[in-house]
Amino acid sequence: MRLVQVLFFAVVLFASSRAEAYPQFQFSTDNSRCSLCHFSPTGGGLINGWGRDEAADTISRGGEGAFLHDAWEPPDWLALGGDFRAAMGAHDTESDGIDPLLFPMQADLYSRFSFGDFSVSTAVGLRGSARPRDPPVHSRVASREHYVQWQPDSGKYLRAGRFYAPYGLRQVDHTNYIRRDLNYYAWEETYGLSGGLLEDEWELHLTAYTRDPLLQVGDEGSGAVAMYEKRFRDDTAAWGLQSKVHLGPDSRQYWSGGTLKYWFESWDLLMLSELDLGLRTVDTSGADPILGGIAHLNLTHFVTTGVMLGTTVELKHSDLSLRGKDAEALSVTAQYFPRAHYEIMLMG
Repeated sequence: MRLVQVLFFAVVLFASSRAEAYPQFQFSTDNSRCSLCHFSPTGGGLINGWGRDEAADTISRGGEGAFLHDAWEPPDWLALGGDFRAAMGAHDTESDGIDPLLFPMQADLYSRFSFGDFSVSTAVGLRGSARPRDPPVHSRVASREHYVQWQPDSGKYLRAGRFYAPYGLRQVDHTNYIRRDLNYYAWEETYGLSGGLLEDEWELHLTAYTRDPLLQVGDEGSGAVAMYEKRFRDDTAAWGLQSKVHLGPDSRQYWSGGTLKYWFESWDLLMLSELDLGLRTVDTSGADPILGGIAHLNLTHFVTTGVMLGTTVELKHSDLSLRGKDAEALSVTAQYFPRAHYEIMLMG
């Protein structure tokens, strides 16, 4: 009966991940880079007019992708949007049995005000929790992103504010090792200054950042990130290189890695992979540096318009010099986009 209950809650699981960005839509929708559909130069957040058209004609089973289903069109200098998600699932505890979960996963409102080459973007939302608690009122509503950006038509940009420093795949599931263990978990956006170049076949992003002093989520400290991506095979594949340095009050982290994205058009299959190696040092006498690594492989099959099936395999080794310090994870997803603006996701 316990197995039946777990399967039941898994089947009714609705939208278990945050709607931030879908790297699966790069290449599979004939779009070579994320900034073609998003206002952000690295994807995620509010989508532009082209992205709204793609949401209706390419990604979902139809409908009107415009803001509020085209009931009202904002002026050219204003862009608005939102993501609202509920999550349902079950937590199996040995002592108490099945603990059903039902909570708001996400409730974010987006805005973007543009003034020529300059713009101001914000994302304000609720901080939900899967487990009962009574947080202070001021912590229930917060802004995950708010930044000022300069981006002329030449492809270069500068932005300053709170956002994720560009690094790696940044899958939509924030529980993936490449997000959870690299300071890209939910609400771990940092304050930073970022700049980059977006060209037809490649892009480069450089960022200096520090932890949010108010929410204080994520590892304490500051750092710098560099990410480069080169597209090839007629914009149906890309390889990338990345590096990150994080300086904490009593430790240092040095990460380097790469990504590979490959679209198998004849099979309607997209491969996303990432490998990262990290060296951690602690300011303690006699402590040796610790070398760890994370491997990530995602395969997504586009069954038909509006239907995606995905499988992700991950391996994490917190200390490569020791045995028994590894962890493996397997996740499967089924996503259905019945109409523009709507999504149902099943995850196990």
